Amino acid sequence: LQSHAMATPTAAYLKYHRGAGEESKDRTKMALTKDPSETNSNVTVLESRAFDALFTKIRDKDTTSAEFVRYSKRLMRLLAEEAVAHLPATPVTVSTPTDAPYRGRLSVADANPDGVCAVSIVRAGDSLLESVREIAPGIRVGKLWIQRNESSVAKEAVHSCTKLPKGIKGMDVVLCDPMLATGGSSLAALRILVDEYGVDAGRIVFANVICCPEGLEAVAREFPRVRIVTCRVDEGLNEHKFIVPGLGDYGDRFFNTV
Repeated sequence: LQSHAMATPTAAYLKYHRGAGEESKDRTKMALTKDPSETNSNVTVLESRAFDALFTKIRDKDTTSAEFVRYSKRLMRLLAEEAVAHLPATPVTVSTPTDAPYRGRLSVADANPDGVCAVSIVRAGDSLLESVREIAPGIRVGKLWIQRNESSVAKEAVHSCTKLPKGIKGMDVVLCDPMLATGGSSLAALRILVDEYGVDAGRIVFANVICCPEGLEAVAREFPRVRIVTCRVDEGLNEHKFIVPGLGDYGDRFFNTV
């Protein structure tokens, strides 16, 4: 699993979009029309040989819910590992079974799990939250009930409930939501964390499976210090505010409520 940050993204973005697999032609086309350097420089797009097969299955409209869960969990495990790896880390020296020293690093999620909170944007975010908790079961958990109003043209975010641990102001946060589309729900969540609860935006890692330039731009405009770790940057939004090519409604497909 590799990653590249978008601080100077043009060459890396083109390289990423020219990868192997059935998606490569579409990704190359996107690279010519949408450059993440124009939307958000604080983005890390992951690369893995496993992604082509995993995305082929979860994007397929004929994939069953059981298959969607299985393949998306495999993908989210890779994403969760990388998201946690973007948290602060400290140097540590350990002794191997050969009594040789090994100089490594430990994430704050390993060294001080009480200092980390994984926050899900309910409902779809719960799927990614569990992948994060599988690798860091000792961290704190928070929930933000935010859904977009599907009955309106603007698809604005509607917030109904918040449950966050005490002291989150001083914690590192992994914000979990598989899809970053318009950015409405994400911005609502970030406003709650930063403006209402005092979380440092620079200590938030926002993990998502798929995003698009419109969502990246929206987050960058209001919260430029938030770091985004994603697996794919898709072409954009359609007239219904869904990501294309996308995969439909992540929560519906994962929780079998299609």
